Amino acid sequence: MRVLIVEDEALIALHLEMLVTEFGHHVCSSASSAASAITEAALHSPDVVLMDVRLANGGSGIEAAGEIYTRYGIRCIFLSANLDEGAREAVRPYEPIDYIGKPVLPVALQQALAKAEKGM
Repeated sequence: MRVLIVEDEALIALHLEMLVTEFGHHVCSSASSAASAITEAALHSPDVVLMDVRLANGGSGIEAAGEIYTRYGIRCIFLSANLDEGAREAVRPYEPIDYIGKPVLPVALQQALAKAEKGM
């Protein structure tokens, strides 16, 4: 499965890439901003996006996820330290595959990727 990682913290992005690869998937690209996430989704056509809810410089992973879903039909697994009900409600129209809290537990990521693979 082809995975796009959208995470503004470089160490977290590297950790996610390591885990995704370890679980037998391919990281097709990564992005650190909402705008670059949309561009990378267009260029690489991932099967799923690992999307941080809050990105650097006030960027919104929720808005990026909405654009990616609307334009390309690609769904996300959302990552956040604060997955409150407001955030969950905001992403509901984009058919999220799963929500993972930070710090990311490998087993939680593996389960979420398995859900994404079943939904393909």
